[in-house]
Amino acid sequence: MNREKSRGLPLVSICIPTYNRADMVGDAIASALAQTYPALEAVVVDNASTDRTAEVVASFPDPRLRFVRNEQNLGLFGNFNRCIELARGSLIHILHSDDTIPPGFTRTCVDFFLAHPEVTMTFTHAITEGAEGIQPAAGGEGCIYPPPEGFRAILRDRGLVACTSVMVRKEVYAEIGPFSPEYPYSSDLYQWLKLARRHAIALVGGTYVSYRQGTHTESYRLLFESPQGYQDTARILARVIEELGGERPTFTPELNTALTRFVGDCLYAMCTRRKQMQGVQPGFLAGVARSGWALIRPLSLPERIGKAALLIAILISPFFCSIPGLGKAILALQGRREISY
Repeated sequence: MNREKSRGLPLVSICIPTYNRADMVGDAIASALAQTYPALEAVVVDNASTDRTAEVVASFPDPRLRFVRNEQNLGLFGNFNRCIELARGSLIHILHSDDTIPPGFTRTCVDFFLAHPEVTMTFTHAITEGAEGIQPAAGGEGCIYPPPEGFRAILRDRGLVACTSVMVRKEVYAEIGPFSPEYPYSSDLYQWLKLARRHAIALVGGTYVSYRQGTHTESYRLLFESPQGYQDTARILARVIEELGGERPTFTPELNTALTRFVGDCLYAMCTRRKQMQGVQPGFLAGVARSGWALIRPLSLPERIGKAALLIAILISPFFCSIPGLGKAILALQGRREISY
């Protein structure tokens, strides 16, 4: 890096965890090294890949780039934790190896951190590249969520935080602990909820990440080919409620929103993803949905009626979703494809 230009600026570690993505990781590395912010390092952490990942990384002769290969696969979030251990910067951005960032991304986020020292985590909008083509990033200015407003916002809106856009002060990871290996799909959700309950987080405007969807992703494997993603989310929401203890009533509206949406997600998957989830009976997902339903606490008569109606939907869904062609009809009505998240 240019020492004069970077003097006095916080070092940013752009960490790129990867596994068998030799055909994509080069784009992520190139976007990291193309940042206009001068004080950065790029760290590729290979999770015991069996493809040409090492050769791809070696094709970038840049002193800011480090390559570390794990001797054994640590799992998705185990590799995230390895990234945090290896990072030398005071700000850490874990950029997924199939995603990219525009040249001004890092500078925009660092400028926000410098202007708002109370903020411990930033995230941005995302441009999604996937089944529906390229979906533009949402516009608008940034927004700071003081604690616990960010916690509330994440419960209300599951798409609020694009994981691949998140930048965090390193000392905060030391405080809240590593990503939990208990949740192979949703450990990031639990991490952001823990962080936002205690600290200020912020949506930064003026930049974005390019986020790829597709059958190559862990999200596809754990939401389309397996019920594990739904099981993870159910266990996280139950754990969050347990950890809230006597504070739960303060967050009941947001928890009810998250739980009701979760039940709907399970029912939607039951009807539209049966083809991919071979061997998984509809009744199994109905059981997962019911575990979330049981945690809903209605606050009014209309909400009690809504909860009762939701239970009826859960009970009849295994029979209703076995109707031939129903899943395709639902997707067609929504204008979506089978690999749409």
